[in-house]
Amino acid sequence: MSKSSRKKLIAIGCSFTEHYTTSSISPNVDHNFPRWPQVLADKLNMECINLGKSGIGNDYILATLIDTLLTEKNIGLVVLMWSEWHRMDFQHVEFANKLLIHRSDYRWLRFHPHRNNNEAEMFPVDLNCRTSMLQYNNSYNVTMKSLRQFLLAQMLLKDIPYLMIQGTQSISVVRTKKISRADEFAKGRQRWQKHREQIRLATSAMLSSKIYDEINEDKFIGWPIFWGIGGHNVGDMLDKLDPERENLRVSVTDSHPNAKGHKVVAEEIYNAYEKVYK
Repeated sequence: MSKSSRKKLIAIGCSFTEHYTTSSISPNVDHNFPRWPQVLADKLNMECINLGKSGIGNDYILATLIDTLLTEKNIGLVVLMWSEWHRMDFQHVEFANKLLIHRSDYRWLRFHPHRNNNEAEMFPVDLNCRTSMLQYNNSYNVTMKSLRQFLLAQMLLKDIPYLMIQGTQSISVVRTKKISRADEFAKGRQRWQKHREQIRLATSAMLSSKIYDEINEDKFIGWPIFWGIGGHNVGDMLDKLDPERENLRVSVTDSHPNAKGHKVVAEEIYNAYEKVYK
């Protein structure tokens, strides 16, 4: 079967999905290994279209899904790997033109109000503004927004084979002080204890929402996402298999899946596909 006649696998997500070859987190590591979309596409004999973009959030994922459904034909499977719920994404034409970038997906800028990452953001804000933004973009708000995004995606894909999975942690650790990445990842789950109120609020909001009952849990791997109520995300899945983060992650300080980790993720999604569509 020629490449042009094969069905297409559309994968959309953040850095857990994008195939980048270098990383500022682990500059000495060769990141040019197959990501889960390519591994999965090979298993399904589909053409891989990887639309992942590092640092991006769910605004981008849903918008890119809409744009893709308007342009791509012969879709065999769509996999959405959702990102951190606090992330905010914006399209910026001047930014794209300045870099002579013409692909619309590269016009997206991310903003992470939950992190003190001024050096990484195109338009950083001071701490007072960041604190105010977090009052608006609180855990309840991002939970309800994400649930609506899940449902909208589900409705858009009602006639197309699809699967969803939460990639990163959903409710992020809110930091106002700069913290080293080594310290962030070394503490593992202990760091979440300080933010249990945020997670409790998000979990309560989700369970009490009418949208919760509308999500097709057979097609959402790890639903209902939060490990405290029986769900999981990609990070939880990898931690269960590799609690010391020595075999399935890039490094102790870089929690992204390595080559083996991406194979595990691809296998998880493949098994879900076989269960739902075979």
